[in-house]
Amino acid sequence: MENQSEVQSILQTVKTDKSITDNTLDDVLTNYIKQAIDMVCLYVGENELPNVLEVIVIRITEAHYVQSSTDADGTKSYSEEGASWSFQDNELDPYMTLLNQYIANRDGKGSKGRVISW
Repeated sequence: MENQSEVQSILQTVKTDKSITDNTLDDVLTNYIKQAIDMVCLYVGENELPNVLEVIVIRITEAHYVQSSTDADGTKSYSEEGASWSFQDNELDPYMTLLNQYIANRDGKGSKGRVISW
């Protein structure tokens, strides 16, 4: 379950990244953040979002914001006046390597903190 102060912190980061200066999108962005937190937590098998995975939630939220703000929600690509965007079928796909590395490190199967010699 998401922590309210964590959601607000992520919301402020997303708004800063996207140069959003008012509060008109706060409810929508908060929904995107909560959905992204749920997806990440479900995938890694955690009840709370690990701090190191906040960046993934931020990036998923920003991508969802761009997709919905261009009226491209549910599409794979979108073009307008010479600009084009491509979207993932699964919002976690671009972050699978990072998520799997987090799981491996958490479960003691990763290479973090190990010394290897020949």
